[in-house]
Amino acid sequence: MRIVAGLVCLTASVACFGQATQHRPSGELQLAVDDYGKHFSYSIPHPEQVRRAWIEVLDRPLLLDRKPIAIQANGTLDWEWNRNALNDYEQPDDNLEVWIWDPNGETLTCDINTVMSSQPGGIVSGATVGGRQQFTPAPRLGHTWVRAAQGSRAITFDVIGQDLGQSTKFRIEASRGGRCRQQSLHVQVLDLVHARITVDPDCLQSPGILSVTTSNDTEDGATVHVASKASPKLDSVSPASLPDDLRQDKMKLILRGRGFTKDSIVYAGYYPDAGDYQTDQLWPETEYVSSTELRVHVDPAHAGDDTVAQPRGDKLRLWVKGNEEKLELSQPFDVTLRPTGRPLPGGRLSESDFRRWKPKTAIVTAVSPFPIGLMNEHSPEELAVSIRGENFSSEDKVMFSFGNNANNDKEVRSQYISPTTLRAWLPRQFWRKHAVCYRLVVETKEGKRYTSQVDEKDED
Repeated sequence: MRIVAGLVCLTASVACFGQATQHRPSGELQLAVDDYGKHFSYSIPHPEQVRRAWIEVLDRPLLLDRKPIAIQANGTLDWEWNRNALNDYEQPDDNLEVWIWDPNGETLTCDINTVMSSQPGGIVSGATVGGRQQFTPAPRLGHTWVRAAQGSRAITFDVIGQDLGQSTKFRIEASRGGRCRQQSLHVQVLDLVHARITVDPDCLQSPGILSVTTSNDTEDGATVHVASKASPKLDSVSPASLPDDLRQDKMKLILRGRGFTKDSIVYAGYYPDAGDYQTDQLWPETEYVSSTELRVHVDPAHAGDDTVAQPRGDKLRLWVKGNEEKLELSQPFDVTLRPTGRPLPGGRLSESDFRRWKPKTAIVTAVSPFPIGLMNEHSPEELAVSIRGENFSSEDKVMFSFGNNANNDKEVRSQYISPTTLRAWLPRQFWRKHAVCYRLVVETKEGKRYTSQVDEKDED
């Protein structure tokens, strides 16, 4: 495709090129662009009057590159101009996302031997805040696990997710004997990451598993374990606290309650139904003493050099499982882990989604303006964005990204205001509707300038 532009005069006192010397031009200043902005053809009337000439590439108003050209009546130029200020990885369906890097987060890496390692600091929270053509966030819920007793009244609990909004649709599904109607689920979205879920009593009459998810992400979400009325009762654990540097193989606990059997199993962790070792805090061995007493220790072969606080935490959560097929599960009991101040040896890692006991990290709950529309040549060079949330620190960094390419990630200038507020400045060039044009510029020997401009358009 070929695009041709005619004369544009920039000097108001001179109507067109050549008028200043009383010569009528034999033709107009012209520029044609081919081959997706790589091949240029131009015409300069009266080249003998021209001191210098060049071609400019602009993403209005930003000058991207310029190239001197030969001063002649007709000429051509093949030129690979500098496209660094543009992003070749932009796609029409890109969404703009904001992310917070927090010093209390962690970055997990896996080497060529599949050995996991952890470095302090990492991306901890984000939100979808704009769309290039259409704003299409993908709301989803994080992992949440709740126990409810069979026959109990309605339960209400809070969940954390991402990209939640008033238009988010939620669903509830029942399995393993559970029963629930969609009408029995009620969700109040509090902000971008928090929602309050209420499940009516009719869903809690039968033992089973209930899953609450968003309509577009049915894999992750909140799990409600409706425990059978025949579940064991866990009343106390002795000792009720442990030093955090106690080796697991030295731990001995006595659990007291009711309904224990020889098949009772003690579980340590936050997600008894997960079936995933990464969610376990440790692997206890259960010794049945009586229907009211169980004893717990950790096999040295499983313990290694780990302490009771590895992965690091401030409490050890214990449950007693009965007949799993009948969904028998006690209420939890938390054993406090007392910090000794002594460093803990390196231990196994669990996935960050399940590290509920790690230090509090930043959470983005609201962004203004929202959504953030594409900027253009008339927008300010930087857009001021207010970010509301929780647990912000002066060391937090703000990043914006779109698409899946590393070139689309940018750390931006930001300011810490308070633990609930950050301010960031989004550069116009990073999130904008481009206005690329090619401009032929000539300067006469008298110092007057004239231009011919071609706007870039999609080539078929």
